[in-house]
Order: sequence, then C-alpha cells, then structure tokens
Amino acid sequence: MRAATPGPTDWSDWEKYREQVVHPTGLIKPADLERATRNIESYAWAKSYADSVRKSGDAILAKVSPDYLSTMIEWTTPGCMGPCPACRAKGLPWHPNGQWSWSGANPNQLTCKVCQTVFPDAEFPEEVVVESKWGRGQKLTFMGGDTFKCFGYTRARPSISGITRSRKISAITSELTTLSLAYVLTHDPRYAHGAKAVLLRFAEVFPEYLVYAGYGYGEYAGMDPHVAAEHINDLPEDELVYPPNKPDRKIFTGYWSASRIGSSGMDGGWVVSVATAYDLTCTAVENGIPVYSADERRRIEHDVLLESTYLAVCDPAINNKSVGNRTGAAVVGMIVGHPGLVRFGLDGFKRTVEEWFLPDGGTSESPAYAMMTMHGIKPFALAFRRYADPAGYTAPDGTRLDDFDACRDTRYGDCWQDLVWSLQGNLRFPPSADSYRTTGIDVSFAELLAVAYPTNDYVALLKEIADTPSGGAARDAVFYREPGFEAHTVPPLAFSDVVFPFLSQGGLRTGATGRDSLLLLNASDWGGHHHYDSLDLYYWKDGKELLSDLGYLWDHPDKIKTYRTFAHNLVMLDGREQVSKGRSGRFHLFSVLPRVKVMEADSDAYGTDRVYRRTCAVVDHGGAGSYVLDLFRVSGSGVRDYVFHGPNNDWTTDGLNLTPASEQGKPVRFALRFHLAELGEVLVDDVEICEVRSDGTPGPNLAPNPSVIRQGDEAKPRGWGCYIGDGAADWGFGQGGHADASSAWLRSTKPDGTSGRVNVALLCGESDGYRGVNAIEGRRGTKYKVRFSIRGAAKSVNLGCVTWPADPTNPGDRHDAAVTVAGGQAVEAGPEWQSYEGSFVLSEDSMSLANVRTAPGTNPWRVAWSFADGYTFEAFAPGSAGETVRVGDGWGQRDHTNTDVGAVLPYLIRRVDNATGITTFVSVFVGNRKGQQLVQGVRLVPLPPGTPDGAVAVAVQTATGLDILISLMQASTAPVVLATDIGQVATDARFAAVLTEGEGLAAAALVAGTRLAALGTELQLPAATVGGRILGVGSARGTSYFDVEPGPLAGMTVTGQTLFAIEGSTSRGYAIRGIQPAPEGNALRVFVKGDSRGFEARSADRWELPVTAGWEKQK
Repeated sequence: MRAATPGPTDWSDWEKYREQVVHPTGLIKPADLERATRNIESYAWAKSYADSVRKSGDAILAKVSPDYLSTMIEWTTPGCMGPCPACRAKGLPWHPNGQWSWSGANPNQLTCKVCQTVFPDAEFPEEVVVESKWGRGQKLTFMGGDTFKCFGYTRARPSISGITRSRKISAITSELTTLSLAYVLTHDPRYAHGAKAVLLRFAEVFPEYLVYAGYGYGEYAGMDPHVAAEHINDLPEDELVYPPNKPDRKIFTGYWSASRIGSSGMDGGWVVSVATAYDLTCTAVENGIPVYSADERRRIEHDVLLESTYLAVCDPAINNKSVGNRTGAAVVGMIVGHPGLVRFGLDGFKRTVEEWFLPDGGTSESPAYAMMTMHGIKPFALAFRRYADPAGYTAPDGTRLDDFDACRDTRYGDCWQDLVWSLQGNLRFPPSADSYRTTGIDVSFAELLAVAYPTNDYVALLKEIADTPSGGAARDAVFYREPGFEAHTVPPLAFSDVVFPFLSQGGLRTGATGRDSLLLLNASDWGGHHHYDSLDLYYWKDGKELLSDLGYLWDHPDKIKTYRTFAHNLVMLDGREQVSKGRSGRFHLFSVLPRVKVMEADSDAYGTDRVYRRTCAVVDHGGAGSYVLDLFRVSGSGVRDYVFHGPNNDWTTDGLNLTPASEQGKPVRFALRFHLAELGEVLVDDVEICEVRSDGTPGPNLAPNPSVIRQGDEAKPRGWGCYIGDGAADWGFGQGGHADASSAWLRSTKPDGTSGRVNVALLCGESDGYRGVNAIEGRRGTKYKVRFSIRGAAKSVNLGCVTWPADPTNPGDRHDAAVTVAGGQAVEAGPEWQSYEGSFVLSEDSMSLANVRTAPGTNPWRVAWSFADGYTFEAFAPGSAGETVRVGDGWGQRDHTNTDVGAVLPYLIRRVDNATGITTFVSVFVGNRKGQQLVQGVRLVPLPPGTPDGAVAVAVQTATGLDILISLMQASTAPVVLATDIGQVATDARFAAVLTEGEGLAAAALVAGTRLAALGTELQLPAATVGGRILGVGSARGTSYFDVEPGPLAGMTVTGQTLFAIEGSTSRGYAIRGIQPAPEGNALRVFVKGDSRGFEARSADRWELPVTAGWEKQK
C-alpha cells in the first residue's frame, strides 16, 4: 500500500478509468440505498428522517438561483477565523479564533457571540487591502488599527469578511449534502438539479481559490494554487501579507494550517462532502435524460473534485489534520476513477492506524485528538468495503487491491478497541492531556462499530446511545443499520480493568459492569498534545469527577494553566515542571482481584536518578462502598509537594488548623525579559522598573544600569544578561542609545540545529535566564510599572519577567510573570527608537494561589467536599512528621470560550521540605453516596526495625471493620511482621491487603510475594515473580501471543494476570488470555489477544509476571 503514486499534476489515471466507475461507489453503496428503503418502510424513525430531509431539500430548492449561489460562493477566496476587534475595544476577553455566529437569514453579516457586535460595523472598517494579481485577481480586506497576537502569529489582522465567506461556504456545502440525500431517498430529480447547480458554481470559482494560512493568520499565496501547494515553504514569489508584516516566501505554518476553502489545514472534510454529493446525484435522470451532461460531469470532476485534492497530495506528513485530507484524496479517487489517488489516501490511512496510533491502538496524543483523527478517517471505513482497483490497473509496484476492506484488513479495529476501553462509566473519556470532559464516542461512530465489528459490546454500545435513532443520528442508521436490529438481545455494556502496554495508562474499575468508577493512572510517554502530567491520578465515581483533570483550553491564551504540572494530581519536585522531551513511564504491577485491585508505575519525569513511583489500590467493600489508597514515593529533591485539587468549593476540614499564610512583601528575584523567537536584533535603553506604592505613586527605579553606561573596557553591560535556550545569539553594548551613546543589544544568530527554533532573550537584571542570584530584588504580591525604549529588526519582541520565588540558584524554580505593554505582551523593534510603558505583578504565592492558608500536617486529617445531591468526596492523610499543608484558590477555568472565566478550585499541597531519602505520601480517597461514610479514619502502622526503605503499612478504619494495606518497593527477602489492631500480619509481598468485616477476615490479597499471614489465614505462592526470555511473538486470525521460556510458569493458573514484556528499561503490561504449549520447541505460548480482544504482542527481550493470589470469605 506504500506504492509510488502519480504526481499531483498527473490525472491521467482519471482519464483512463473514469468510465469504469459505477455510481454510487463512495460512502453510500447501492446496498445501503436498498437498506434505507427497507428501513423507511419499516420504522417510524426512518420515515421521519426521510420526511425531514425532503422538507429541508424543498426549502433549499426555493432559494437556489444564480444570485443566491453567487452570494454564498463568492469569487474571493474565503478566510477562516480571527479575533473580534469589538471585544478588545470593550475590554472583554477575546479569543484568537473568535466566537462567531452566522445565519443564512443575513448571509453577509457576522455576529460576535461575546459582545454581540454585528459586522460589518462602521467603527471597525476593513481598511487594509491586499491584492492578488493572479488569474481574475482578488482583493482581500482586513481590519486596520492595532494588530492582534494570534498564537505564534504576533501581528495579525482579522478579516471579518473572510470569516463570513468561510461560513457561507460551510452552509452551502451542508445544503448540497441535504440535496443529494433528498435525491437518493426520493429519486426526485429536482434535488439532483439543485445539487448540480451548487457543484457547477464551485467548478466556476474553486480553481482560482488561493492557498492561504488558516486560523487568524491571513497570509495568502497570490499565485497559481498548484505552484503554492507544491512550494508552500519555498514560494517562487512573495506571499501576500498585510502591514506591518513582511513576506518571507512561505505560508505561515506550512501545510499545517493551509487551506483553500475556509478551514485551518483540514480541507478534507469539505472534499468528502462535495465528492459524496456528486457521487449520489451524478447519474440522476429526468424523463430518461441525464440531469448532468457529459461535459458538466467532466467539469465538476476536474475543476472541483480533482482540483480539491491538489493541496493534500503535496503534503507528505501524517498528523491529525493531514489524515483527513488523505481521506478526501482517496474518496475522490474512488468516485472519479483515479486509483493513484486511492493509493495515496490509503497509504495515509494505513500509516494513521499503524503509526499515528500507538502499537497497542492507543492515541498518540489525547482522546479528543484521537476522535478528531477518527473523524478524519471515518470515510475509509464506509467507502472501502470490498474495494477493488479498476480492471486493468496495476500500481507502479506491481500490486493490485481486490476485495480490500479497511475495517477488516488493517489495525483500525485495534484503535477503536483502545478508545472504547478508555471510556468511563458515563461513556465519556477522562479529560486527559488535550481533551475535554465532554468528549465521547458519538452515535455515528457507534453505528459504524456495530456494523463493522458486530460484537456484543459494540451492539450494546449502540443500543445504549441510540437504540431508536433520531435527529442527526438517523442519517447513518437509515443507510447502515440492518432492519431487525432492535430485536438483538445482548448483555449490558461492561468495561474491564485494563493496562495499556504502549499508551501506558492503567484503569481500575468497580461495579457489576465496571461502570461505577474509574481510577486512571497515567504514565504515558511525552508526545504531541500531552501535558506535564506523568503519574497524574484521575478518579471518576458515581457520575462525578472527584480527582479531576482540568483538561484542555484548546487555543486559549491561558492554556498553560491546565497544561502545567501544578494543574494535575501528582508530586512536584522543587516547584519545577516535569520534563517533556524523552519523558517515559512504565507499569510494574497491575493485579486484579474481586475485592482488591492494585497498579504501580514509575516515571522519569524528573530524571532517571531519583524515585518517582506511584502505587494505587482500589479496595471494594461491596454495598458499603469502595475507596482508593494512593502511595506516591519520591526522592532526590529538597522540596517535595504532593498536589491535588478538589472538585468544587464546598469543602470542610478535620484535623487541620488552617491559618492565613501571606507571602505578601517577601523578597523575590526577577529579571525583565526581551524575548526573540525568530532571527532578529534588538537594542534596549532607558529602562525604568518602579514599584507602584499603595497610594499609586512610583517607587525608585530598580533597573540596574538603566541607561546602559559602559565603564572602562567592560564587554557586557553591568546588571544585564542574556538567556540562550534554543539557537545561538550575541549580546553586549549596542551602537548608540535612545538619548546617549550606548544601549543593551541582542542578536539571534541562528536557530537550533535540531528543532529549528529560536529561543533567546535580553535580560534587564544580572542573570543567564536560568539562575538569578544577582537579579533584581522585588517583593511578592507587588505591582510594578515598567518603561523602556527599543529599536532593532524584530517583528515581535515578547515581554515578560522571569522570577525565582524560592531559590534563585535553582533553574527549576523559574516562574514567569506576564508584562502587559501596549495592550499585549509583545512589541515590534523597528529601525527607529520607540518608547513603551507597561506593568506586571510578582505573584504573592510561588504557585499562583490566592487566599493561601497553611497548617501542620503532622497528625491525621481529612478534607470533605459536598455535592448538591448529598454526595461527598473525602481525602484522608495519616499525618507525617515534617509535613505542612497549604490550601489556596487556584485556576479552575475549563472552558476555552470563557463561560467560566474566573473560576477557582481549592488546591491542596502537602509539602515536605529539606527531605532526604524516600518520602512516601500516603492518601486515601473515597466517594460516598448520600448516607454513606465508608472510611472512618486512616493511620500509619509502625514498621519493625530492618524494614526495607520505602515500605509503608496503612490501617484504614471502615464502617465494616479495619483494613491493613502493605506496600514494599520490592519483594522482601524475609517477611515483614507487623503488630496491628487485628493482630500480627506478616508478608514479603510488594503489595498485600487484609480486609476485615466485624471481627473476622473478609478478604486477603497477595501481589508479588510468597506469603501473607493474618487472622489465622495464610496465602502462599512458590515465587513472588516469575520470568524468563521471550522467544518470539506472533499473530493470526484475531489472536496474538508471546512464545516464552516456560520456567516456573508451567502448570500455574495465571489467566487474567498481567505479563510484563521488558526490553531495556521499558516494561509493558499485557493481560494473559490463555496459555498452551507452543507447537514447536520447549516453549509456552502466552496469548494476550483472543477473539480479537486484547493487544498485539510486540517484540521484547524478557518477561516477568508478578504472581497474584487472593482469598475471600464465602457468603
């Protein structure tokens, strides 16, 4: 499938094979049309859907005219997105993409959803005009006045008219889809005539639509779109940019945001829509005469369908956007008879499911971006059902495709398995990384899964989401759902505990169907759209987020607030962010018993030379409820902060005497930063940094050497510094100052050789940007005014402060403070001196919390949150010597559209300072339904002398008895004997649990140990962990397996336990689904996938199995 394909200008395959195409051949096949007829005859929901499509089609036909089509599909290339200038003028929050409302009733108007300004508006004229001379010529208009910073594009001008054109394109495309569906459901040629009219208008204008940069960037290539597509990063002539920007002969962000039709790098969705509409209507007849003439069909195929693939075919990358564009190419190739385009698209599909998705089928980015990617490639699953290349066609590599099925013949199903298995009980994904708490699997995908993989689980999923479809859900159902589906009886949808070997996330569940709760431990490797969240813990129970992940603020300017380490439930070391590049995590334990489930993972998020390990257990007391034990072990840093945030602001404490802990006025070191993110030069002079006193008057100037006076033969200005993060730079004294002979000067000389990035800064304050021992001394919680003069050659100089709230000798203690200048945080350095004023605030708290309170954490304590329905969430700590607790109000906003702007949540920080050795933070979390209170108290059990380092034993008093939970970092050579309130407990296991109810033993669990003895009961195993070499891997017909050295595994009952495949420092867990002798040699075959459930075995050096045993009182 990776065959060479004809180049983007070679459409000869189309000329050769187009006559072989039998329509409809794309997403909707003849069998689907027949199925729709039967559904409409049999079901009220299907008839209702068909009636609604017909009525909508009639309303559209009443509008379709040359004037209407000219209004909706203009000659001028559409724009995409952009901020609202009225919001900024009114002092309201504005988003770089805007929040816009458009209505067909007034197609040339656009309304801001935030400030309700209706555009065009005389107060905000589009007075900046950029003109293309190519072809017919086009004039593109943009707002004047001050520019905006739209993500990395620092001087953007919105084009409201361009955004309006894109909304009209979107609307007319939707109407085109409706007309095509109305035709195939009614066979009334009037709808085909309407669809043809729309397609012919596109054929008239689309070939001259320019290639441009999407989002709010607005750079256009005023040249042949084919040339621009082929040379997007090396244009043969200047691109069109509005002032003050200068052309650089490349389209900003290249293919990533490039479009011709109103998107931001995702034209493929539009391509599929117009191609499908053509496919469904192009053979329509009226009174025996074709609705489309032969010439009209050729024009549409050439000037719309093939033309629409040109930009996509020039992009070789595979990412969450390009895969949808590959889809468009493939669907067009299928519909017009161009097998080379089909191969190009299928290559992208295969690379998506095999390379973009992880080897276990997990998302390489986040659940939301996985669903975005799945939306992009969904048409493959529908279009490529028993696909065959045209007769007589052979690819350049000598291959053909015959009876190809995208669902059956690729790893597409594995990717869906991982997504479904990641769901929590309410059928939403955990908001992990760049994802949302509302992200789920919509009904169209549930319909697809039930058709492509009709297992009980997927049928149950569809029945739960839309047993009787309505609205938009009926569209897919009417074509793809077999009549009689409602008669299928399947068990309720259930989820199992799971550890993903490559996604490196583990989920423990409770409830008869596994849908009452989900505890998710995230040890995923770093990647795109990931957060600083290694070993983050997320807890959802009874329909409520208890330990929440704040999720994703999309492209919001403050998205770092939910991205940073401090936004997650984990441990921070020395107040530093976790590392990103190269970060990895791995599971070592994942053991599941009916009453006790445990998982353990570690991470190198703070380096490989320290302990960073989390052990979590779910203890289930049946009808009385369940709780979570969380053990987080860390070493290697002086300040260790266990951080978590509560679900709401209705909370109380027991055992904590919280008192205000103001940091106001405490000294803090900082430096004023003039940052360059591209090659350029900047000179700065006459800097003033003055504290704003309580009466509003300025204090003395704190800027060292503000006029940059040279003394003697010094080479660098005193009191100044230079930061070099990526790339290279020179700095020192500049030639000439604002009002004297000298200034501070910085030139970025070359980008980083690997990443291509520039990341350098001139600092007012003696610092290298990593440490600030001799930087400016300010005061926490204080506002400062800043003035400076600047010139140079840099489009954008980003202003900010780097601060060291706790330890200016520690690069890990660096924090940023925003400097607001000229309505933003960036200025231009031009050839003439310009003076600016701004301000900034040095945060009162090093973690940006307000209303901070503190208390000793020496003794046991509890925090309880209440919900309106009587539900409570409790967090218990047993107390620890030297531990302090801080509580403050921190970032709580979760909606990028600012509906919850200003929201706060309580952040709890358990701090151990000046620590040595291993610190273990012990916590218990429990969610209680109204009237329940499972956990009564938590305390540590004293450990005997000689206990291994890092060991911990916890006594949890419950409403039914006393539980003893023991965790060791590795199996002990001799049993650890504990004196507890239930008597002596002895074990050598890495994890052991003894659960009591009343006076007797209710359950016991032994994980990775040989012995557990308590209350007269003893569990014994011949070995704590067994292992050996992996001899090979294999897969066939929905199964996958490891062939391993048998060793002590022979004769053991381990189905359901977790085998860890190990290679170097990497450990990946696989649930065992069966064991049998291998057909050849002295080996055992361990199945980790059976009946298409489970994960593909991937090569590794050796295997380990932490053996698990349990005991439960029979009822």
